[in-house]
Amino acid sequence: MTSTRFPSAAEMQAFADGLSARGGDVLSLHTRAVTSAAPNLILDSALASTFQMRGIRWLWSGRFAMGKLGLIGGLPDKGKGLISADMIARTTKGAQWPCNEGEAPKGNVILFTAEDDISDTVIPRLTAAGAELERVHIIGMARDPNGSPRMFNLATDLPLLQQKLDEIGGVTLVVIDPVSAYLGVGKFNNSSTTDVRGVLSPLTKLAEEKAIAIIGIMHFNKKNDVTNAMLRIADSLAYVAAARHVYVVVDDAENEKARLFVKAKNNLAPDAHALRFLVGVEKVGHDEGLAEDIWAPRVLWDSEHVKVTATEAMEAESARSGSRTAKREAEEFLRSKLALGPLPADDIIEEADQLGISKRTLDRAKRDLAVKVSKEKKIGGKWHWEMPSGGSPSP
Repeated sequence: MTSTRFPSAAEMQAFADGLSARGGDVLSLHTRAVTSAAPNLILDSALASTFQMRGIRWLWSGRFAMGKLGLIGGLPDKGKGLISADMIARTTKGAQWPCNEGEAPKGNVILFTAEDDISDTVIPRLTAAGAELERVHIIGMARDPNGSPRMFNLATDLPLLQQKLDEIGGVTLVVIDPVSAYLGVGKFNNSSTTDVRGVLSPLTKLAEEKAIAIIGIMHFNKKNDVTNAMLRIADSLAYVAAARHVYVVVDDAENEKARLFVKAKNNLAPDAHALRFLVGVEKVGHDEGLAEDIWAPRVLWDSEHVKVTATEAMEAESARSGSRTAKREAEEFLRSKLALGPLPADDIIEEADQLGISKRTLDRAKRDLAVKVSKEKKIGGKWHWEMPSGGSPSP
């Protein structure tokens, strides 16, 4: 490797003075500008031929690589934490990934968790996923020199994480859930590209140096009308730019009980199909004090891939969400109209149309509320709707 050294300020000044004596005033001014911009700096360079080409070592083949930063995004309660628990479990055991996507390299895991209680949520979920708990190191508080506890700060405390990695040894995966909880308070601007890069660049460098996978959990922003997954990751595209892999969790429009784990970005592998999963519940222990069994949710992966892109999945989810909202509005309309007894169907349909409720949506709401339909017992009698005698289902 060769290095280019900028001359010292004294050397450059002497050179400039010499030029000036020979009529080199313009060059002298230029030289001073260069000197003031980069005094005593060294620019490292190396020939491309001196680097050894190497392949990518994967944590999860084709999805999350070792030495890289990955992100998992989504709305609350969609399964991001359950997926991270599943990834932790498979890593601690060196288990197979879903849909025959290879085997996880067995190793230790460091978990940053800020939103869930460790005893009644995190440990039960890890147990349900099958994790070897003795391989999972859960980070607590950082401590100032005076002993005062505080949250770990990604902007200032990376040397502590590096020290912990060396102390534990054999770490394969670091999970940060959620990233937003470890960005410090006050000066950090989550919408600032400069601030985000300032935090994530050292983190990605640490992942590379230690050859570990770092997975950050991210909450979607509030741009509910946006169906581009990368634009829903926080408020700055710098998060997506820093990560090599970005996956999101969304509802499955084809199966209301299922969710999809789908790629938003992957710079290191060809497109991989989405994965479908359900959420199951498993008994993981017994609390003697409460005299109750302990149950915890876990991910149940489908055995086949789903051919859908993140945009397609989010557009379908948005459309279905809009449909559900329209149906809820129609149900509320029917409850209100029929609260005092039966009414002519034509009147209800006409008023619903005036309110922008389609006949199809109204019929779905009528069916789900088990609205009774009857006809007057006379020639030309009108149809009437009324709520079932037992009352309507609760909203």
